[in-house]
Amino acid sequence: MILYPPELNYFNLFGFNLHYYSLCIFFAIIICYLVSLFLSSKVMTAVDKNILSDMLPLLVVFSIIGARIYYVLLSIDYFILNPAAIFMVWQGGLSIHGAIIGGIIFGAIYAKKNKINFFPYGDIICATLPLGQAIGRFGNFFNQEAFGMPTVYAPIKLFVSSNYRPEQYAYKKYFHPCFLYEAILDLLVFVILLILLKKTSKDYDGVVFFAYILLYSLVRILIEPARLDTIFYVSKMPFPVLMSIFGVIIGLLGIFIRMKKGKQSLF
Repeated sequence: MILYPPELNYFNLFGFNLHYYSLCIFFAIIICYLVSLFLSSKVMTAVDKNILSDMLPLLVVFSIIGARIYYVLLSIDYFILNPAAIFMVWQGGLSIHGAIIGGIIFGAIYAKKNKINFFPYGDIICATLPLGQAIGRFGNFFNQEAFGMPTVYAPIKLFVSSNYRPEQYAYKKYFHPCFLYEAILDLLVFVILLILLKKTSKDYDGVVFFAYILLYSLVRILIEPARLDTIFYVSKMPFPVLMSIFGVIIGLLGIFIRMKKGKQSLF
């Protein structure tokens, strides 16, 4: 099967150009919001839906800001020369690691200010987050990014237009669709976290939160080395892999600590 992105990564509606990448992010946010509300009604009834509804819009804003700041800092040489491009998020350039960091910082501040336990809300949001990430990854398809090495015999391959191909592979047409591989793994993580949420929500807080950090970090460790668009390396190691190794450590330690503390509040 060959995946062919449309020639344009946007379409015109009533005189406005709507970018597919932005639409993918929008639908990912809406679906995560609805699933979070559903889980708060059916699985984690201790989570206040009103607080969750108040928190999520601001969480999205700060996560997007964090995602963009992180990406800009890793590509600072380019953005110094092209400062207007900092705001062109529809062209891509939202780092999930930055979104996670921004979301955690905001969530901790919100929980402390409003005197609520951070972990139940972190659990329910992180349980749905991989579903949103899987949807959002298809924005990479429309932007023709997040692909891997050229391939001929892979059962699924992505056609990449000549102007999106790396210079060293200018005459290659088909590449591994790493965005699709990650989307599939994200869905698997989503299923695992739903099962874990159901099994741990009565006795433990924060396990799903740290399990998400652990599992998604493992996904990135698997996928990132195959991608051709990594923008920053540390001693020849892709920076997202380094961050993910750190995430694995944090995830394992967090799960261990939360299994010891049970329902003990963070604040």
